[in-house]
Amino acid sequence: WLLYLLVPALFCRAGGSIPIPQKLFGEVTSPLFPKPYPNNFETTTVITVPTGYRVKLVFQQFDLEPSEGCFYDYVKISADKKSLGRFCGQLGSPLGNPPGKKEFMSQGNKMLLTFHTDFSNEENGTIMFYKGFLAYYQAVGLW
Repeated sequence: WLLYLLVPALFCRAGGSIPIPQKLFGEVTSPLFPKPYPNNFETTTVITVPTGYRVKLVFQQFDLEPSEGCFYDYVKISADKKSLGRFCGQLGSPLGNPPGKKEFMSQGNKMLLTFHTDFSNEENGTIMFYKGFLAYYQAVGLW
């Protein structure tokens, strides 16, 4: 139970960015995935593949609190100094703006994923437990 109390304290607005070592493929998840993600959290994961490649990203699982405009909890994807979208909700659901099975592609060799959560996951007085996300990336040649 002590760990249950410490984990939210450790993640509370930890912020910062998490660089991923250069690899040709890998996965990115929300904190604690597949367990419910923490409240009051924001971090940016920087995916870098070797020079001469682009980053392709696809979400395998996606379960975030849905909201209009993805204001509360969201994943924001950016590459090449441009936003590729802001996403929330669940795969296969019309609520929020889930990414579906769309493939996201950078023009350069970096992609940023910002994961943001608000202070609670509550719907009509009921605490909801959302699992977060699992995404796979791979390097794609420019040729």
